Amino acid sequence: MAKLMGPEESNKFGVSFAKKLGADEAILITVISNERMARFANSSVTVTKNVSESGQVVYLAKGGRRIIGSSSNPEKASLERFIELLYKSMMSLPKDAGYVPLPSQGRAYRPKATHDRKLESAEGLLAGYVQEAIASAESAGARRTAGSLEAGVTTHHIMSSTGTVGSDTSSEILLNIRAFTDKDASGHGLSCAASVRGFDPEMAGTRAGYHSKKMRNARQLAGEEKAYQVLMSPTVAANLLGLVGEFASAFSIEAGTSYLVGKLGKKVASEDLDLTDRGKGDGCLDSRTFDDEGQPTQSTKLIEKGVLKRYLHNLSTAKRFKTKSTGNAGLIEPGPWNLEIGAGDSTYDEMVKELRHGLILTSNWYTRFKNYRTGEFSTVPRDGTYLVESGKVKAPIKGIRISDSLERMFSSIRLLSKEREWVQWWEVDTPTLCPWVLVDGVTVTKAYGDSPSQGS
Repeated sequence: MAKLMGPEESNKFGVSFAKKLGADEAILITVISNERMARFANSSVTVTKNVSESGQVVYLAKGGRRIIGSSSNPEKASLERFIELLYKSMMSLPKDAGYVPLPSQGRAYRPKATHDRKLESAEGLLAGYVQEAIASAESAGARRTAGSLEAGVTTHHIMSSTGTVGSDTSSEILLNIRAFTDKDASGHGLSCAASVRGFDPEMAGTRAGYHSKKMRNARQLAGEEKAYQVLMSPTVAANLLGLVGEFASAFSIEAGTSYLVGKLGKKVASEDLDLTDRGKGDGCLDSRTFDDEGQPTQSTKLIEKGVLKRYLHNLSTAKRFKTKSTGNAGLIEPGPWNLEIGAGDSTYDEMVKELRHGLILTSNWYTRFKNYRTGEFSTVPRDGTYLVESGKVKAPIKGIRISDSLERMFSSIRLLSKEREWVQWWEVDTPTLCPWVLVDGVTVTKAYGDSPSQGS
């Protein structure tokens, strides 16, 4: 029978074997995840699934060469073959001019379990939460609903040839629900949290049902292209501000695929905007104590009062930029863990009253870039879009597209709300704590026939 190894044993064996082959450096990260999922359609659960996975990420370096690979087979003989093949492949590569050795002194991270233990066996919880969301949506006016609920616990175990060792565990629960009253009238709600304590399926269902009812008889905007004041929900704002966090990666800066190139210390947004990346903290869904290079994660202020303060770094990019790692590796590239947008001092009602000629957007999808270097993008609102005149909601709107640039939009922030919500779903990869955001002068065009259907 093939020998299966636990995560610590697997990491220790892998590092030792890599050194035996001749590697100068090795890092092994074993990731163990347990996820439970329920999907529902036509207001009934259609699929439930439990998935437990274990995999290793392996980093090797030798003589200025380096390579990264991943394996999902925990058997000892399989891991040995994988590392041997990875090592041979590395030795055929040219030397990497960007190679930076790991710090000679490793770090020991005490095992941390910051997760919600209720989510370790969530089968009984999921069905109840789904029914709660569906019932809330129907009470608010929905005729049918569809969506998914996922709950998971993930543990990262790390060991390096320089002595870094440790593990930490985090959890998350994510609900997305769409509600429908007819073919073109739909609403979206979501709730996500690091524990059941911050999770609210009733709120998500109620929002989805409310908007599906309000969007009946939605109409097209008149005219071809206009500038509007736009009030973005946390769902929409998190999608766009999350992209700013990705553009702040030093990898994007070096590749020239970011509108933030050359703008350190310069104003890139309204002075009302603060954007921070947090490796760990209360409510953080993707909480990590250490990054993939074994460096401690931290809180990094990316934008403060509209001024770009830092890029996100791993060891290699930090050396080239003559700074220190921010604890955001990615062995391939640095990236954000959890983003936090600073709160404002306005209520939702106050923000609506500020709209002279504006739109309220509650959800969006298909965000695409025309030009990464300038930050020019477009996105399609759906599931609750409303025309506002002189502070009063006049009509539901459909068939529009937002076409603008990130820097121009976020330099035109008028108000931010006091209340913030965690957002993560298929349009928001990085968990983001976000307020409502009111922006002036946003370009709005018609979404023509090549745009995705609003009823999908």
